[in-house]
Amino acid sequence: SVNINEAVGRKVMILFHSSKGLESLGIDDLSKYCRVVGYDNVGLWIENPNYAETPIRYEDGSPIPPDQRERKSYVAHILIPWGNVRSIVFFPGRESAEELESEEVRPIGSYL
Repeated sequence: SVNINEAVGRKVMILFHSSKGLESLGIDDLSKYCRVVGYDNVGLWIENPNYAETPIRYEDGSPIPPDQRERKSYVAHILIPWGNVRSIVFFPGRESAEELESEEVRPIGSYL
């Protein structure tokens, strides 16, 4: 039998009930491959290793002029509420570095 604890730190495929409202987080389809970083009573925490945002302030709090702003990538941990998780596909015998062909079209961020 499989326990959700075994999925933490591993890549899984998540099937969603809906991707509505999740597009800006890198979830624009009903299934995605992602790394599970945790879970709690609210939902499943997943990782987007390439979440892009544009900072608008310098570290000292002063504003960055619009023409000097640059898009940056960050590692983001995203909470997916349990109510939006249709199913989780876990690959217990799979090597963690092994890639599947279907991951080329449905990853969150980029593990490739």
